[in-house]
Amino acid sequence: MPHCYLYTNKKESELKDGIEERLAKVVADVLGKPLERMVILVVPGIRMFRFGTTDPVCSLKISAVNVFDAQRNPTYSPVIRKFLKDELDLPEERCVIVYHDLDVNFIG
Repeated sequence: MPHCYLYTNKKESELKDGIEERLAKVVADVLGKPLERMVILVVPGIRMFRFGTTDPVCSLKISAVNVFDAQRNPTYSPVIRKFLKDELDLPEERCVIVYHDLDVNFIG
């Protein structure tokens, strides 16, 4: 059950309707997880700072069990980053992805 937390300083009104479902589909496909197991949280309009500026930016944290490692992570990033770049109309360097490996014993 991957959890995706998308944070951005873009306003709610700047986000396209249905971003949650599109993000769920991309991440589910990339990770090889069922769409119905995805949990997506989108948090717009927050204060963010990256590379010395508060220009539009996003950070996506993906938490999941047994899908992240040094070999697989680099294959995930290009597809997910392209989605974020296109969906949010951001330069690639303004899209940050954090992978968080969950211990199955800490999920209830």
